[in-house]
Amino acid sequence: MLKLRDGLAIAGLTVFIVSFVNSSSAAEVNVSQTAAVKTITFIHLNDLHAHLTTHPDLVRYGDQEKLEQRGGIARLSTLIKRIRKQNPDSVLMNVGDTFHGGVEALFTNGNAIIDPVNALGIDVGVVGNWDYAYGPIVTRSRYGALKSMGLFTDGKIKRPNYPNLAANLKISLPFFRRGDYLMPPTLIKTVGGVQVGFIGITSDIVPRMHPMLALGLNFLEYDTQKYVQLIEKHAADLRQNGAQVVVVMSELGIQKDFSLANQIAPNLVDVFFSAHTHEVVRKPLESSSGALVVESGGGGGYLGRMNITVQDGHVTRRDWLLYDVDKKIPEDAAMRTLVGIARAPFLGNQVNLKLPSMAADLRLSQSIDTVVGYTAVPLDRRNALESTFNDVMADVMRKVGKTQVAITPGFRFDSPIAAAGSMLEDNTIANGAITLEDVYRYFPVPYMVATGTIRGDKLRQVLEQNLSSVFSTDMSIQSGGWADGWSGLKIKLDLARANGGRIIDMQLKDEARTILADDTLTVTGCSRPFDSKADTTLCSYDGFESVDTLTNPKNGKSWTAIDLFVYGLQNGLVDNQVRHDVEDVHHTKMWPQNAFVQPLRGVGLGGE
Repeated sequence: MLKLRDGLAIAGLTVFIVSFVNSSSAAEVNVSQTAAVKTITFIHLNDLHAHLTTHPDLVRYGDQEKLEQRGGIARLSTLIKRIRKQNPDSVLMNVGDTFHGGVEALFTNGNAIIDPVNALGIDVGVVGNWDYAYGPIVTRSRYGALKSMGLFTDGKIKRPNYPNLAANLKISLPFFRRGDYLMPPTLIKTVGGVQVGFIGITSDIVPRMHPMLALGLNFLEYDTQKYVQLIEKHAADLRQNGAQVVVVMSELGIQKDFSLANQIAPNLVDVFFSAHTHEVVRKPLESSSGALVVESGGGGGYLGRMNITVQDGHVTRRDWLLYDVDKKIPEDAAMRTLVGIARAPFLGNQVNLKLPSMAADLRLSQSIDTVVGYTAVPLDRRNALESTFNDVMADVMRKVGKTQVAITPGFRFDSPIAAAGSMLEDNTIANGAITLEDVYRYFPVPYMVATGTIRGDKLRQVLEQNLSSVFSTDMSIQSGGWADGWSGLKIKLDLARANGGRIIDMQLKDEARTILADDTLTVTGCSRPFDSKADTTLCSYDGFESVDTLTNPKNGKSWTAIDLFVYGLQNGLVDNQVRHDVEDVHHTKMWPQNAFVQPLRGVGLGGE
């Protein structure tokens, strides 16, 4: 029997349960259990980001990285079935961004991803920040309770077949029962005779992504004390209602989750299953409250398994194992068929799709496996401070915009691309080819490109704000993504300094001179649809002047970032050498030397 807290109920959900003994390897062993001792297994999938197929990923081996083929939902399906077959006492959790992130998702409002994901047999989930990116109507149609959200349910938006939880999100529109939860905050279910309580925490940054995405919704903005109280309240309630195990499924990111785990009261929560930050955690983080904190990478390249042993109603063991979803795992045939159906409209000679959104006039008329260019440098976003893709994209933007400086957003999205001439996993040599599908993996939304001007002192403020949002030791200041990409600047900084004071020197690279406070600089950046201050905003930052959308002279339409990048590839605007224009005198260790792409505790006093 499955129960949803706060008056909402879902009946008839099939519950698949899996269990394992403690293991330090991927070996699967049957577990014999007595009535007094139960070992249940939590299977942790997070941040799939609409990755339907096996794809390149950078994998950390010690302090080195290696490009390997990882993921694919058909391989995930095989692994999940193996685990379930081995032991029937389990629960499959899907946490974080799921139905957004690839071209198939973008051009279908996420619908193309629903059927394959539903076929996994997920028991419970949490919605990620990018799952709200299709707008409030899609959000209500996909996740809202059907009775109270009926006006928004037209049958065009497919829904997940499992419950999603969100204790930090309520409805703010009066005619939709204002103050109610859009999704239930908690759930209690019986797993192998053990009562398990789940607390769901969705993203806290949706309003900052764009206010329109949060229309009619009230997200609890991150404040450490408020979230401590929220988790303690629900955990205590679940315990009082019979939960012997309590877990938090959180899309706040592992940095915030670890901070919360260290501040909540002891013995309330057993595990935080994190998402959002895509960190690969092979050894659980141990907190002062006793809760363990884990995250299972992203893109379907990993699958986590937490065995929890309960004896006489008390947790006595927690054992974590992270599976590598690589090509050694065969594809499940039934899932491969579903993936083929989902991808069929995007392949071949008859592709003709229009973006189902008013945000941009964007059409797809080429097969997504079309090669649109080549690269002589490796492209990825696996550095939280300065990444190769962001450098390349910002350079293209600056050249086309003919400005002194360019800025590109610090998204985590990527699909790593090997440089021409590099050795691949199968001992073949890469040719550096970039497909249209690869390009879409770097741009989660089809934003426009614009130019403007800014004073030197305000540009410094923009940089400092971004650095604080990534590296602050105050988790309430940290926001989504990694550092923005810049072109035209040479930046010397000290990440260990306090917020607002990290920049030591900021120079115009071409002129080799320090930027003065009253300098006026020309900038190319991104422009979002529906920005309320469109004439003063670039890449979500205010303080610019004379902002104007950049036009493609060939068709008279506004450049999208996707089209601009393809243009740069095809017109020799991509350099053939990796550049390094950001110097951190603190020498903060970055991934892969650091196990975390984004430092776990921030950088500075009390940080890393």
